[in-house]
Amino acid sequence: MQHVLCFGDSLTWGHCPATSGRLAFEDRWPNVLAAGLENAHVIAEGLRGRSTCRDNDAMPCDMNGARVLPMLLHSHAPLDLVVIMLGTNDIYQGYRPDQVAAGLRRLVEIVQTHRQSRHVAWAQPDVLLVAPPPLVAGADPVVSGPLIAASRRLARMTEMAAMDMGVDWVDMREVAQASELDSVHLDAQNTRAIGMALIAPVARLLAARAHP
Repeated sequence: MQHVLCFGDSLTWGHCPATSGRLAFEDRWPNVLAAGLENAHVIAEGLRGRSTCRDNDAMPCDMNGARVLPMLLHSHAPLDLVVIMLGTNDIYQGYRPDQVAAGLRRLVEIVQTHRQSRHVAWAQPDVLLVAPPPLVAGADPVVSGPLIAASRRLARMTEMAAMDMGVDWVDMREVAQASELDSVHLDAQNTRAIGMALIAPVARLLAARAHP
């Protein structure tokens, strides 16, 4: 069995824009992805508020993705693939898309260089970067023109980060749309759409790894 880690924020956790609660288990995109794969274990690691590599001391736990990723790689080893969908919180906090790209490159670097053990020669996992759906105008007054424009540029920055690091990437701009109820999060239908869209590229990467 192959093992996939889905590393993300509230879009991966399954934040419901209508209730601010959590979407049903079967509607969260990592679980939709898992249902569409054969002989693969999908680990959902979504944290509300997580950024690529930024600190947010006002939050109740560590939101810096770069700081916690090594622990997760160690905890869930061995892994075949790490799917990273982050950047929305960086944009929301006012960071530029190129700064988000730098954070994504750092996350990929961590995956590619993390040393698991002196005693076990596991291969490094592959990485798939996922550009999240952009923000939309809606109920959140913070989400206005500049933030929306920056979030739309995130796909191009994700592509550039993927090219720089030699990994694959996919774009969710045409797959799913954030809800106007809170301008950021996805309803059940759109969250499921991300999981469905990821089945083919994830299956391809796992097959290539199994049969190089």
